[in-house]
Amino acid sequence: MNRIIFSLVFLVACTIVQAQEAINFQKISLAEAKAQAKARGKLIFIDGYTSWCAPCKWMEGNVFNQTEAAQFYNANFINTKFDCEVGEGVDVAKQYNIRSFPTYLFIDSDGKLLYRSQSRMEMQEFINEGKRALDPNFQIPTIRARYEAGERSPSFLAAYITTMTKVDPASAQEAKEALDGIADPSFLKSAEGWNVIELFGQSQKDKYGKFFMDNRPYFKGIISAEAFEKKETQLMKYAMYDYIRTKDETQFKEGLAYFLNKSDEASQVDAALFEVEWVGEYGTDKEFIQLTNRLSKGVLKDNDERLSFIGRRYAGVKRDVAPSKARLQQCYKLAKKAVQLNENSYSNQGTFAEICITLKKKKEAVKAAEAARALAELETSKIIKIADALLARAQAL
Repeated sequence: MNRIIFSLVFLVACTIVQAQEAINFQKISLAEAKAQAKARGKLIFIDGYTSWCAPCKWMEGNVFNQTEAAQFYNANFINTKFDCEVGEGVDVAKQYNIRSFPTYLFIDSDGKLLYRSQSRMEMQEFINEGKRALDPNFQIPTIRARYEAGERSPSFLAAYITTMTKVDPASAQEAKEALDGIADPSFLKSAEGWNVIELFGQSQKDKYGKFFMDNRPYFKGIISAEAFEKKETQLMKYAMYDYIRTKDETQFKEGLAYFLNKSDEASQVDAALFEVEWVGEYGTDKEFIQLTNRLSKGVLKDNDERLSFIGRRYAGVKRDVAPSKARLQQCYKLAKKAVQLNENSYSNQGTFAEICITLKKKKEAVKAAEAARALAELETSKIIKIADALLARAQAL
C-alpha cells in the first residue's frame, strides 16, 4: 500500500513539475484575458494557430514546453491561444488581421495591439520577441508615433524596422531605405552599428553582411567570440548555397574548408550537406553513391533526419527531375537506414514509403505507409490526409 501511495504522490509531483515547465496557456475568452491583464498589470500573449499548421505543432513540442520560455512568459504575460478557424478564434483572427500561422500577438488590457510576431523560431528568439513586446521602444503605438514625428536616428530606425516588418511591410521597407542611406562606416563600427549588422546582415551581398565580412578583424576585436562566430557562420552558410547555385567551384571549396576546419559537430554536418548538394547537382551517380556511403558511415551515421532528407531530396520525392535507377537505389538505402535509426518519425516512414512506391517494392511500401499513417495521428489533420493518400497508393501497387 505504501508503495502505491508513494507512486501516486510521485506521479502527481511529476505532473506539477511538467506543468511548471510549459507555458500556461489558459482556456479563457479574450474578455476574461483582458480582465486578468487589468487586474494583474500584465500584457496578454496570444498564440494564433490552426489545427493543420505544422510550425504551430513544432512550437508546441519544441519551444512552449521549454523551462526558460515558460518561466519568462508565465512571469510576464497572461497567456492564451486561439484556433483561428474555430469559435472565438475566428473573430480574433479578423480583429487582428491574422493571415499566417502561427501569429503571436501582444496586446494590453484594452485589446490594443502593442507588438506582433509570427512563424516558427528557436526558443531564444521567441524569448527575445517577448522582451521586445515589453519594451516601449519596440511597441507599435509608441514607435509609429515617433516615426511619424520625423525621428530618423539609425538606432531608432533599426527598432522601427524590427517591429513594423510584421505589421506594415511597406513602411518598414521605407525605413530600411532611410537606414541604408545614413548607416555609414563610422556608424557601423559603433556598438549601435553592430546591433544593426546583427539584425539585418543576411548575406555577403547585402550592405551589412558585406561590411561585416570586409571588416572581420575589427569586429573580432570588439564583440564576443560567440557573436562573431554566429554571424560569420550565418553569412558563410548563405554564401555556400549561392556558390552551389552559380556553380562557383573555387569559392565552394574554400567555403567547404571553412566548415570542415571547425571542430563542432554541427559544422561537420553542415559541410556534409553542402558536399551532398554539390555532388547531387553536378556529380556523377558513382560520386553521389561514394559520398553518401562515406557520410552514412561517418558524420551522418546516427543522423536519421539528415539521411532521410537526402533520400527524399534526391529520389525525386520533392523534385521535378527523375533520378537515375542507381541514384534511386542509393536513396532507398539511405531512407531505409533512417527508418532503422528512428522508426517513430513520420517523416522517415513517409519518405521510405514514397521511395518504395517508386521502386514498386509493395511489401515495404505498405509497411512504411501504415507506420506513417499511425504516426500521422500525432500530427495535423492535413498530414493525416496526406498519409491516407500515401497508404492508398502503396496498397494499389
